[in-house]
Amino acid sequence: MPDRLDRHPRMNTSFLGVLGFVLVAATAAAIFGVRWQAQEYQVSLQRELGLRGAQALAQTFNKAISREWDSLRAVAARTAYAEPAEMQDFANAVVRAGGQIAWAGFASPDGVIIAGSRNERIGQDVSHRNWFRAGFSGETVGTAYTKNEGTDEELSLINLSMPVKDSFGNTQAVAVYSVRISWVAEYMAEAAHELDLSAMIRDRKGQTLVDTRPEAGTDLPARVEGMILAGRPDADRTRLHRSDAGHLYAVLPNFTLNSMPGFGWTLIVDVRADTFGAAFPQFVKTINMILVAIGVSVLVATVLLFRYLTRPFQRLIRTATALADGQMVYPREEQSTRESMLLSAVLARLQTQIQSLRAKP
Repeated sequence: MPDRLDRHPRMNTSFLGVLGFVLVAATAAAIFGVRWQAQEYQVSLQRELGLRGAQALAQTFNKAISREWDSLRAVAARTAYAEPAEMQDFANAVVRAGGQIAWAGFASPDGVIIAGSRNERIGQDVSHRNWFRAGFSGETVGTAYTKNEGTDEELSLINLSMPVKDSFGNTQAVAVYSVRISWVAEYMAEAAHELDLSAMIRDRKGQTLVDTRPEAGTDLPARVEGMILAGRPDADRTRLHRSDAGHLYAVLPNFTLNSMPGFGWTLIVDVRADTFGAAFPQFVKTINMILVAIGVSVLVATVLLFRYLTRPFQRLIRTATALADGQMVYPREEQSTRESMLLSAVLARLQTQIQSLRAKP
C-alpha cells in the first residue's frame, strides 16, 4: 500500500501545482492583455492628438493670416479715394508694422504701380501678373514664388491682393501685400513647438512651404502622399526608420477659413509616439506590478484557505489510519466545515462500535 501511495502526489502538491499554473497563466494573459490594450489606447490617443494638433495649428495659422487680410481690407477701404501720395504713406506704414509683410503696393486700373513700400517698383507694369488680374475683381491668394533666387537676397513670398473700390463699386486700384513665407514658417514652427508637434505646409502645386520636422526635407510615406493628393482629412499611423519610431500624420487640406480666399494649401502634422509615449511604459510597468501583486495575494490567500480547510481532513485521515491499524485514537471534533464535522462524528461512532465489539466476551 505505501509503495502504491508513493506513486501518487499528495493533495497539497496537486492543488498547489494546478493553482500555481492557473495563476501564472492567468497573470500572464492579463499582463499581455493590458499591454495590448495600452498599445491600442496609445495609438488611439496618438490619432486624437494628431487630429487635434492639426486643428490647433490650423486655427493658429488662420488667426495670424486673418489679421493680414483684415489689415489689407482696412487699407483698401481707407484708400478708395486716396491720392498716390496717401497710398504711399499706407504702403510704408504696412512694412514698418512688422516683419511679416515684405512689400505692399497699389496698382492703377491699367496695371501700373502707383505706390509701393520704400518707393520700390513705382511705375512698373504689372498688368500681366496674376495677383493684379485676379485681384482686380476680388480677393485672391497667389502662388508662392521666390524673388532674387540664388542670391543672398533670396526671398520666398506669397501675394494677397484685392480691389480698392469706390462707393459705386468701381475698382480704383488693386492693393497687394507680399507676405514672407519665412514669417509663416517661423510662426508655424513656434506654434508646433508649443504643441510638441511637427508640421508641414504644401501649396496647391505641391511645393513645401513650411517644414518644421527635425528631418526637414525628407520624403513623406507614400500613403501620406496619397492622402495629400486625395485631399481628404484623415490620419494614418505608419512606421518609419529601422528604430520603429511611431509616426502619425494628420492631413488637413484647404485648412484656411472660409472667410478668406482659398489658399489651396494642405497642412500635414506629424505626431511622434515618443512625444507623449514616455508615460506608457511606466503605466504598463505599474499595471504589471499590480497584476503580479494581485496574483501573489490570491495565491497566498488560497493556500491559507486550502490549509485551513484541509488540515482537519488530514488529521482525520491520520485518525482513520490509526483506527485501521488497531489503535484506539479518539478523533478530534472538527468544526471548520460541515463535512469535517460529519467525518469526525462518523469516525467517533466507528471507534465506539469497535470498542464495544472488543468488549464482548
